[in-house]
Amino acid sequence: MQQAIIDTAADAPSTLGVEARKEADAQILEWHFHIYFFQHNEQQKQAALDLRNRVLQLVRDGYFKVVPLHRVNFEPIGPHPIGSYEVWAPKEYFAEAFSFFTLNRGELSILIHPLTTLPRTDHSTRVSWLGKPFPIDLSALPLVEDNPLGQYPKLKLGYSAEP
Repeated sequence: MQQAIIDTAADAPSTLGVEARKEADAQILEWHFHIYFFQHNEQQKQAALDLRNRVLQLVRDGYFKVVPLHRVNFEPIGPHPIGSYEVWAPKEYFAEAFSFFTLNRGELSILIHPLTTLPRTDHSTRVSWLGKPFPIDLSALPLVEDNPLGQYPKLKLGYSAEP
């Protein structure tokens, strides 16, 4: 039985059929990783800042193209109940980002959500966590985002990639 499933995958066409094209067109192309830390706990705050510095170094070294937001939130902000910062990752580097954070987060919790035009849904039913989940204030998020998708068009990745 398992061999038949493997054979089906091996024999699958390399060009997309109509149904597969619909799925491919509906893919999520950009993600946010929100690294959470207790802002009054010096060890956690330092661990979060060290992790951010490692991300920046790996970007400089060419490991992945992700973008930490320019600021670190040392107090709750928006829907996030504790200190946090955001790292944007396009689908082209999602696996590298997910692997890095999985292996290096230590005791920090990380909220992972897609970027679509439905921010409240992205932060609730489409969310994943590395570590302990935290309740977030969904009322701080709009139901629908009118801005076009593609957070960092200069990189030509994610929603800004050329077809």
